[in-house]
Amino acid sequence: MNSSCFVYLIVCDGDLFPYIKIGKTVNLYNRLANIKTGCPHHISHAFVIGSKYEEEVIGLEGVLHKLLPKSHKGEWYVGNSEFFHALEAILHKVNSGFSYDEIADLQDVVTGPEFEILLHHHDFEYRKVRFPLKKSDCVMRESAEIGYNELLRVCLADICFS
Repeated sequence: MNSSCFVYLIVCDGDLFPYIKIGKTVNLYNRLANIKTGCPHHISHAFVIGSKYEEEVIGLEGVLHKLLPKSHKGEWYVGNSEFFHALEAILHKVNSGFSYDEIADLQDVVTGPEFEILLHHHDFEYRKVRFPLKKSDCVMRESAEIGYNELLRVCLADICFS
């Protein structure tokens, strides 16, 4: 896939749980550098969902922010089991498609490009970014497709959930 825009999930080590930042960018290298400057925690992983269409990225990021459990602060989330189960469920529904009733239930919450995401099936994939990412690296070439279970395993390697 020739992606030029990305929804990113950046994972920072926390004391009890990882912190996850969700955003969008056209330049992941610069975005990571900016986050490293302002984040007191070590960035342990980054994942991207790419698209060559900026509207898809804007819509997907908006859907995630509106449908995920309440954020910790701004675009930062506590990476606990509730967050990861909600993330998986949302991305699964985005890829497989929302039913008419589900769309009707969300029409007051999700608008504009976000609403457009609900109307179609997608083939978004998780990709794990290899570190260190160099300024000249192509994000899609320097990342590997990863399934949800692997994403969860990577993010929560030291945490046990019941």
